[in-house]
Amino acid sequence: MRQRLTSWVKNNGFPIVKFNRISFFSKENWRIFRHNHPRLGGGIIILSGFLVVSLSVFFWNFLPEDPGSTRLQVFEVPYGTSLRQVGERLKSRGLIRSRLAFEIYVRLNPKKRMVKAGRYQLGPGMNLFRVVKELRRGIPSQIRITIPEGLTAQEIADLFSKKGLADRERFLKLLKDPQFIGGLIGEEWKTISEGYLFPDTYDFSLDVTEEEIIAKMAKRFLEVFESEVEAAPPSRKRELLIIASIVEKEAKKADERPIIAGIFYNRLRRGYPLQSCATVQYALGKHKERLYYKDLEVVSPYNTYLYSGLPPGPIANPGLDSIRAAASPAKVDYLYFVAKPDGSHIFSTTYQQHLIAQRKVERERNRQ
Repeated sequence: MRQRLTSWVKNNGFPIVKFNRISFFSKENWRIFRHNHPRLGGGIIILSGFLVVSLSVFFWNFLPEDPGSTRLQVFEVPYGTSLRQVGERLKSRGLIRSRLAFEIYVRLNPKKRMVKAGRYQLGPGMNLFRVVKELRRGIPSQIRITIPEGLTAQEIADLFSKKGLADRERFLKLLKDPQFIGGLIGEEWKTISEGYLFPDTYDFSLDVTEEEIIAKMAKRFLEVFESEVEAAPPSRKRELLIIASIVEKEAKKADERPIIAGIFYNRLRRGYPLQSCATVQYALGKHKERLYYKDLEVVSPYNTYLYSGLPPGPIANPGLDSIRAAASPAKVDYLYFVAKPDGSHIFSTTYQQHLIAQRKVERERNRQ
């Protein structure tokens, strides 16, 4: 048998070239090898191409299902769930591209640790490596979220929706439910759906409900708001919250909030419209970097250029500084203010001074 094999090798030319170790894969050696063994050389090329394509397809499955997405959702792995079941649920939820790639990676990864039971925050913007890392290390049963000052109810709903903690539409529907809101914070607040989601840092469990989120934020609002305005009658408290929300959206500098609040009170006493651009933005339902004259004509009770007095409700969820400014405004003679490019304001007593300030600000903007 050994003689036959040796004879076949000699006859088929394997030892024709003595390969140098260093130049084994040189172009010349490869050309000679393909010339003497055309079928075997072609087979290697085809096999190599197949392997490259297969590996490319396999590692394509490691990419995020939705690159760039920041949305998260709560994903639960119950005790006793098999790896295949986890992969199938991840695929069905749009969190990975391939169940098979997920299972192979987990089993072959040198860490040799399977996924852990528990609740996780995962999103389609995560690649497979990140998903597996999260499932292996586990995460706390609670998540900490900071709500910035001045967000509207819709923006807060969007934030919780992106974190995977709330259904946006259900969240907003609850805010418009007078029975639910009245039972939480009192009958005097049940007709408004804005202003009482206090901006703060909160800890929520991953299985929190929309009702629990709103209740926790509303309770915090009552604690803070009542401590600042407890002596005011109920009707006055509503006005204070509306003023605080407008101040929150207009003022960028903390030390200017009491001054801006004082200006709004001065205008209300004189019967002037508030003429707040922030209320027009709220009426438009979207933020614009710059308002035009046609924007000031939007028909809405929140348009304080068209209608005198306060709008029917808050336009945002104010923070503590704005609530304090509304409760204790600065005693000033100003009636006008215009925003500078750096976020501060020029305050004026007369309309003529206000026009001069506007021209000055416009020149500053044009120079930038």
